[in-house]
Amino acid sequence: MDRTTTNGNQIVQNVQIYAVVSSNGRFQYVSSNSIELMGYANSELIGKYIKEFIHSEDLFLIESYFYNEHHLHPSTFRFLNGMGRYIWFEATVEFIQSTVMKKDKEIVLKMSTLNTNSALNEQSSERHDEGVENYEIGYIDGDLMLEDVPSPLYISVCGKIRHVNKMFQDLLGASSKDQLIGRQIVDFIDESFHGVVKNRIHRMQNGERVGIIEQTWKRIDGTSIHVEVTSNPTILKGQKAEVIALTDISSRRNFQKILQASRERYQRLIDNSIDTIAVIHQDKWVFVNDSGVKLFDALDYAEMLGKNIFDNLHPNDHQQVRESFESILYGATDVQITHQSWNVSKNKTIYTEMVCIPTTYFGERAVQVILRDISDRKKTEELMLRSEKLSVAGQLAAGIAHEIRNPLTAIKGFLQIMSPDLENFHQYFQIIFSELNRIELILSELLMLAKPQEANIKKINLVSLLQDVSLLLETQANLNGVFFEQKHEDLNLFIHCDQNQLKQVFINLLKNAIDAMPKGGKVLVHTKREDNSARIIVKDEGVGIPIELLDRIGEPFFTTKETGNGLGLMITYKIIEEHNGTIFVESKQGEGSMFTVEIPCS
Repeated sequence: MDRTTTNGNQIVQNVQIYAVVSSNGRFQYVSSNSIELMGYANSELIGKYIKEFIHSEDLFLIESYFYNEHHLHPSTFRFLNGMGRYIWFEATVEFIQSTVMKKDKEIVLKMSTLNTNSALNEQSSERHDEGVENYEIGYIDGDLMLEDVPSPLYISVCGKIRHVNKMFQDLLGASSKDQLIGRQIVDFIDESFHGVVKNRIHRMQNGERVGIIEQTWKRIDGTSIHVEVTSNPTILKGQKAEVIALTDISSRRNFQKILQASRERYQRLIDNSIDTIAVIHQDKWVFVNDSGVKLFDALDYAEMLGKNIFDNLHPNDHQQVRESFESILYGATDVQITHQSWNVSKNKTIYTEMVCIPTTYFGERAVQVILRDISDRKKTEELMLRSEKLSVAGQLAAGIAHEIRNPLTAIKGFLQIMSPDLENFHQYFQIIFSELNRIELILSELLMLAKPQEANIKKINLVSLLQDVSLLLETQANLNGVFFEQKHEDLNLFIHCDQNQLKQVFINLLKNAIDAMPKGGKVLVHTKREDNSARIIVKDEGVGIPIELLDRIGEPFFTTKETGNGLGLMITYKIIEEHNGTIFVESKQGEGSMFTVEIPCS
């Protein structure tokens, strides 16, 4: 901390704070003395936008750093401290390469605090720094050569106006120079700038150069104007003085306010969008809004920044996305709309619709994308497709059943009449009748699919129902070397259901489990209560189902068995759905399958 005193009184405190700000305006690093000088621990600042702490009138100064690498002169601005008050800083800026991305640039701000509470001695300081170049104002016929300067300009000594030019007089709306000369310059400056103005005057009295600052001034008639102030130390008649040039930037400030309001609205739109809005540069995320962080289950913004987008993009979509980006980057098209899937985690995949438009990132071509999560829409489409298949299957089944049942009835009838006369062929008749019965069973299943059955809902004990089904299939299981193991956590597990339909469900599941174990094994039937649902697990030790076929389980006429017809599981799914339940399947080849049924219980 540097201190300068005059006549024993403290005049200025000049303390430096270092901060690194990313290209999107977030603090990446803040030096540890921030708690003493700003009222914030550096951990409270890191990750936040710098614009949240800058006075609204000074925002454009900070923003200009991000768009102009050559804007390296010191600038003065107000910073909101932890006590809710604005303090003045003078900052210099330096660009560095990002540690995350080589092409990304970060900004190092070296900020010096300015003590604005001390009074300035009206007399010029006796101290004069050696080696500081000073300029003495010349005279022609006793007048300063100010009128030739094409800007409003004045000269003051310790803040007291000594000379002004005509343009300065017109800027303040004075009828004569006498209204200005001899007055303190702070009389024309908005009170919020008084402290920093006195500090700058003191520094010029010590021979220092100060940076450009923008201030609000008051004209003679009381109206406010915005000016850009350029100051330098000089010598006037042997006295240390200040030569000040002003530029009226009121129109520019009004435009900047409009522009800033537009930027803020745009930023709020981006921040609050339910869709992911991001910028991709050289295949890396360089900006992602909060919705994008949530979409990809990232812990925070930093986890996404600099990450290659193809790390999460499904391999099947790589080529399509690359072609879309190239089309945008090289100007072939102005917009591209594509669909893709992303592997967010090991067990989670999301589906998105992506709109790509061209943009720039630090002067280089980039792609701005809008990602909309369509996972729910895709599931709905799949359900609609399955429903459509079910409807078509039902219509087809009704036609087939009616067309076959009539001739089948005639065949069975004539065979029964012929049976007594063909005793030598009795064994063949048994085979024929067995196959005909099998055809009738298939037709019954088809008709159940095609024609909605009136449900007979009653309160039944689910455990008793499962025990009856197991007993029914026990003989068939024993013949195949399969045994049932039942595990019931609650023997009084009551549900409201159609008993016959639910029996059909578990007959289908247990028969499939038996068929999946040609070499024998164990079938586990496990029930338990979970909140307001009954969960039934049927797990076998069979050959399992290939992972690529799991999504097709329950489709009409889809089966993994050589002799199956693909209707059993479809009917099973339909019955569970009609009982407001759900059914899930998990399988691993060589280890078996597990069907989980959940039904509301009493």
